[in-house]
Amino acid sequence: MSKANIVSQFSLNKTQVEKIDSYLSSLIIYNKHTNLIGKSTVENIWERHVLDCLQLTKHIANKKSKILDLGTGAGLPGILLSITGFQKVLMVDSAKKKTDFVRQIIKELSLTAKIQNKRIETPPTSQYDIIVSRALAPLTKLLTYARMYSNKNTTSLFLKGRNANNEIDMATKAYFFEFEKIKSLSSDDGCILKIINIKNKNG
Repeated sequence: MSKANIVSQFSLNKTQVEKIDSYLSSLIIYNKHTNLIGKSTVENIWERHVLDCLQLTKHIANKKSKILDLGTGAGLPGILLSITGFQKVLMVDSAKKKTDFVRQIIKELSLTAKIQNKRIETPPTSQYDIIVSRALAPLTKLLTYARMYSNKNTTSLFLKGRNANNEIDMATKAYFFEFEKIKSLSSDDGCILKIINIKNKNG
């Protein structure tokens, strides 16, 4: 999908497009010395990264939802969610080089998002309405993390690739959970896993 089509699909305004372009420019420069995204994805960055992340916005109704982005890396999807108007985004990553980059972007673009340099396993101080993650870990591990940060109404949205079905099978050995598998807009074999009611099978 072209940049123009993505802008139209998500009704992005001029300021949002400018902020996304500014973010992507910084990302490409930073990526030359610190690996944040695959070099092969730079050429088609709007479709591979912007579209992939923004498709989550179709499944988050409230712009004031408390959103947690686990293992955000380069700020994907958290930065893009913040640019498109989600007001309470917290991104977490354990790699200082990555969180330094994200902190710089938040400042440059005057975003309301926040970034923490910490390990996800560190006990959380609050719970979230929405938990998102992209290319972080197998589903079983994501569910372990998500439970730590969830209340009974939390929805998790995980961007997954072609191994999604295998990951679901593995995860059902450890957890009960309700899920919906939504076809990806950015990849023929990708999906969004929308998950609620995660419960540990071992009590």
